[in-house]
Amino acid sequence: MISAHYARLLHRELKIRGHDDAALFRGCAINSEALWQLAKLEPSDFLKLLANAQEMLGDKQLGSLVTSRNRLATLGMMGVAMMSAPTLGAGLQAMSSYSTLEADYLHFELLAGQRVTRITLETDRDLGDSLLIHAETVFALLQDYLIDLVGSAEGTIEFKIASPALKREAPMATPLLGKLSYNCRFTGLEFPTHWLNTRSPFSNPEVWQLSRRHLSEQLQLASSPGDQPFTRHLRSVMQSQRPPLPDINDLAESLHLSPRTLSRRLMEEQTTFRELKLRAVHDCAKNMLLDGASVEAVAAELGYENAANFRRSFRAVNLCSPTQWMKGFRQGTATSI
Repeated sequence: MISAHYARLLHRELKIRGHDDAALFRGCAINSEALWQLAKLEPSDFLKLLANAQEMLGDKQLGSLVTSRNRLATLGMMGVAMMSAPTLGAGLQAMSSYSTLEADYLHFELLAGQRVTRITLETDRDLGDSLLIHAETVFALLQDYLIDLVGSAEGTIEFKIASPALKREAPMATPLLGKLSYNCRFTGLEFPTHWLNTRSPFSNPEVWQLSRRHLSEQLQLASSPGDQPFTRHLRSVMQSQRPPLPDINDLAESLHLSPRTLSRRLMEEQTTFRELKLRAVHDCAKNMLLDGASVEAVAAELGYENAANFRRSFRAVNLCSPTQWMKGFRQGTATSI
């Protein structure tokens, strides 16, 4: 399911431009009245709405059309959390955690490297041409968010799209201020890691705490442990930070839970905090290796006694040595981070 507010904004923008409902809702299981009554939509209906809207608009960039006037309001409660967060990093962590609640077929992953931090758009289905619409929306929103918090970001953000077939010549309604590349290993963007510590001038402690409590409540209300809401949340938080990684007490407190309750939730999802933290440590190691750090430097940064101990741990988790993983990653045969 996906939250309905984005579809409502889309419907409103098309109505303002004189388009009728019949074309927009063609082939959907809902109509305009249902759209404004439902809290969430089936992904199939949402993707059909996007396809219909793009057909109606022709060469106009659908994603940027909706976000150019609405900005973070497009993201609902996720946007509230991002804007009230104390730092850029905290806001992006909230984005990653909320994304799996806002749309169950896609989410954002935040990966903090030594020099470069990456935000990737992950999806469990082939989005076809609508991948470009999703990418345009994400790029426009995150560019505005980064600039609002950092100040000037021109030339320091890199935007990437996974498929070369999606390239269009028409310019985006929100011009990108960084390099845009196609045929990449992922769809997302990269920016300097030191930005994560940027304090937000819009920070609101009361609203931030309310958003954290709301996130905790929504994670607990997730449909089943099989959806792994807590596992996904903890992974997103730990992947987005540089060592030392937080302990379970800190993470439980941020969710207004006791460590015992959080541990129980993770057991229901067939994992443990120790397993998640170990995986996060090795995700951090992979980022450092991709940044050009030596195995010895990675071992020291992550607190291993020596490089040999790190290599043994890496092989136990990833079933290959750091060098073998790097070679496979470059050849496209190793799993990405």
